[in-house]
Amino acid sequence: MCHASSLTHAQRNGAPLYHDYDTLRGVLEIPDHIDSYAGEGPAAHNTAMPPGQCPSTPGGSLNTDCRQPSEAERTNLSLWLACERLRPHTF
Repeated sequence: MCHASSLTHAQRNGAPLYHDYDTLRGVLEIPDHIDSYAGEGPAAHNTAMPPGQCPSTPGGSLNTDCRQPSEAERTNLSLWLACERLRPHTF
């Protein structure tokens, strides 16, 4: 809701520009950043994202509680990022 490439700077609720997670390419441009904010692994337990409040519509105001991933979901994210960065891609 905040990290879509179609959102303007004002609609991103503080999400940095070019941190777009609506395409595989966007995710793989900054996998370490994603992992350090939302991943779970042997070296860190990261829970900074998602924040406490999220928009209920893309680019909307922060008006609803964000669903927080479980520890297992965060671990799976970290594992997926680690594997995906090693896999060859043709963009």
